[in-house]
Amino acid sequence: MRWNLLVVEDETIVRLGLRYMLNWDELEIVWKAEASNGLEALKVLAEEEIHIVMTDIRMPGMDGLELARRIKEQYGRVQIIFFSSFEDFPYVKEAVRIGVVDYLHKPTMAEKEIAAALRKAAATLEELHQQEQPQGYTDKDRESLLLELLTAGEQPADCARRWQQPQLDQRYSRGWQLAVLRMAEGNTAEPAGLARFMSFRYYLEEYISREWGGQLLNVEDRELVWLLPLDAEQADAGAMRKDLEQLHQGLDKMLGIRLAYTWSGIHRTARELPEAYRAAAAQEPETGGRLSGVIRLATAFIDEHLLEDLTLARTAEQIHVSVSHLSRLFLKETGQHFNEYVTGKKMLLARRLLRESNDKVYEVAEKLGYANPHYFSKLFKDDTGLTPLEFRNQ
Repeated sequence: MRWNLLVVEDETIVRLGLRYMLNWDELEIVWKAEASNGLEALKVLAEEEIHIVMTDIRMPGMDGLELARRIKEQYGRVQIIFFSSFEDFPYVKEAVRIGVVDYLHKPTMAEKEIAAALRKAAATLEELHQQEQPQGYTDKDRESLLLELLTAGEQPADCARRWQQPQLDQRYSRGWQLAVLRMAEGNTAEPAGLARFMSFRYYLEEYISREWGGQLLNVEDRELVWLLPLDAEQADAGAMRKDLEQLHQGLDKMLGIRLAYTWSGIHRTARELPEAYRAAAAQEPETGGRLSGVIRLATAFIDEHLLEDLTLARTAEQIHVSVSHLSRLFLKETGQHFNEYVTGKKMLLARRLLRESNDKVYEVAEKLGYANPHYFSKLFKDDTGLTPLEFRNQ
């Protein structure tokens, strides 16, 4: 595939020199457009399909850094290469933070160096393009198949055959373990219980994907099954218990939900999957410490009204306790002040919205009740270490 290039440089002589310096056909890159500053570049981007932008940093009007920020916000997949006459560390640091492909020193950049940067950008684009193409089996397909294998009671030979179709045999070739995860209290069939179960599910999906990986399967909105492929270093059947204890502590602190869990030993083949699930589900679950009824009511109310104007006073009124009592009890049992807890829940939801929707950052902020998107971005970075755009583009 050929990729379209936009070059942004206020000096005509530099643009001409760059245009005739490289063999663009060999690089499979089309010199699509030129611009002399950031504002002109944004107009080109709005009118043309551009895949790679090479831009100077210091230009009149809108400089390259601001242009790069706008591009990342509006055209997240466009790859950016900086070139500049300056080697100032702050520029390099900001370029890295924004997520540019490379930073070239204009007076010394050579043909090979420029070509290498362009190939790097093209390779990233190719990878993104491949990810967007149908691969026969999607993650959703695999999830549906695994749920069928867990719950349909198929014969072992049928499991082994179907396991091979979406390459699950390769993903779990070193073996696997599973855990059955439930909320220790509450009826998920009720509307309020279902809303709480969804918070439970979203938190576990976020935490498990970040810390350990594997597949999390939702069984009829009543329990989750965590299927974890083993690597070469994982050979201890009891190691998962430590992970589950860590998972409980985070879940208890963030959502005020106790985790009830059981887990299997190490298994090697698909034939063992249905029986491993049935055996784990039949075990007596382990659970963590119990929160008081007041805090369980408070955290449940927060889950149901997270996108509304949620305050300590309103919550206290709804569960019929004093503000001061709820404040003291909340800190004592969760280790967090009320506002810290609510902010943490909102940032958890923000991560999901940024990953799974096309909403602009300010739209995500508005959905979560933040009128000032800059304040939202600060809270998000305090929570994750990344700005919303960095999180979305990573």
